[in-house]
Amino acid sequence: MTRRRLHVLYEWGDDLRPHGSAYIRLLRPLSHPAVQGALDVTFGRDDEGQPVDAVIVDRLWRPEMWLGDDAAMARARRLVEAAHARGARFLYALDDNLLEVHGPDAGANPQAAVVDYWLRAADGVLVTTEALRQRFAPLNPRIVVVPNALDERLLPGAVRPTSADDRVVIGYMGTLTHDEDLRMIAPALRTVCARHPGEVELQVVGVVERRETLNALDGLPLRMVSPFPEEGEYPLFIVWLTHRLRWDIALAPLVDTPFNACKSDLKHLDYAAMGAAGVYSRVPSYAGTVRHGETGWLAANDTASWVEALETLIARPALRHALARAAADYLYTERVLARRAGMLIGALEELLA
Repeated sequence: MTRRRLHVLYEWGDDLRPHGSAYIRLLRPLSHPAVQGALDVTFGRDDEGQPVDAVIVDRLWRPEMWLGDDAAMARARRLVEAAHARGARFLYALDDNLLEVHGPDAGANPQAAVVDYWLRAADGVLVTTEALRQRFAPLNPRIVVVPNALDERLLPGAVRPTSADDRVVIGYMGTLTHDEDLRMIAPALRTVCARHPGEVELQVVGVVERRETLNALDGLPLRMVSPFPEEGEYPLFIVWLTHRLRWDIALAPLVDTPFNACKSDLKHLDYAAMGAAGVYSRVPSYAGTVRHGETGWLAANDTASWVEALETLIARPALRHALARAAADYLYTERVLARRAGMLIGALEELLA
């Protein structure tokens, strides 16, 4: 049987490197040993017009597409037309509600014009959550959900010992779209740190960009941590994150917005790989997979609930360790590519049938 040929246009940034989400959802799964021989796949920043059965475009593809201007729209149309002109399917891959990155106000989301066009024009769409499928269903009926999974080849493979001293290390990781999430729990962090002077350290990876976020965290026992620049690309970043950092508790607050409502549980997987006990907002993104009190702790989006969660886990190290172990068991038995890579192949076959 002839193998299908695919060309993946991953999303890349100003540094010309693939974004982390492209590695997680496309590059690592489609090059995993578990699916070797199933497809002929090439990856690149541009469409070279090669003969393929499908072109997969990831998110916004190129930095300038975020502008959503006439030039971006013209490029978006040319890409679809070029694929169809040579008999290839055009597939679109998304892991975020890019129609509403900055809320429902269309004027604040210039990229939405490109996303809307590609969703409507696509011969099939790959998404990471059921919420995304429902959000995009009015624009395209051919949508398949493939939940995120991590590449076990990059992970430690077992829960490691946490912080070596007497302090409890509480960590948060997030991109620049998550300032508001971190600010939501800042009062809880301030309360807990005041109750445990010298006993708690906060570590933050990424995220803090806006002045109001820095103000909300001012005076807390906070340490910003980051990899070396050469470790910024996803495969090395996830190795740095899961092998180098030692967090006792890891935080995943998520404000209830149209954008966040479609988010996946990726932080649950990352924190499980780190060996940390995770505290997650009690929202659909996490409530569907995090088992409260077993693989993580779910907290309502109010200060009292987050204080309770943190106080509970600070006071009960045995519970922290149990949550971390159970989360890691869940990750390695259900959410790694050795178990899940075939799901993406099945989804592609369904869309190309």
